[in-house]
Amino acid sequence: MSSLNERIGEVIKRKRTRDRLTQSDLGSRIGVSGSYVSSIEAGTTGVRVTELEGLAAVFRTTAIDLINEAAGKDAYNFSSSNRDRDAFLTLYDSLSAEHKKQARLFLMFLRELELRPAEGES
Repeated sequence: MSSLNERIGEVIKRKRTRDRLTQSDLGSRIGVSGSYVSSIEAGTTGVRVTELEGLAAVFRTTAIDLINEAAGKDAYNFSSSNRDRDAFLTLYDSLSAEHKKQARLFLMFLRELELRPAEGES
């Protein structure tokens, strides 16, 4: 079983990759080196609270949510579709209540289009 440090590293790597940041880019945003970010992602170095808060700000979440996500993950299938889904959810979470409502309506419209038979089909 993975340690919490390893799981936090996995969460950080997944979010960094989702946002298309290099380790160096992420490190510069929180005031550390890219090699330090690499060691966090590898689980060989524990992340300090101040850095965890900085990472949370970059990923538009909270330090507690990062820890909870790491603690609750037994398995995460890293794939481009999961990366796209995570990116979509991050964008959705950043919307105002009114824009979330509009996004839901638009998605329901798209789903209805998918479910309709094509012209000429019965």
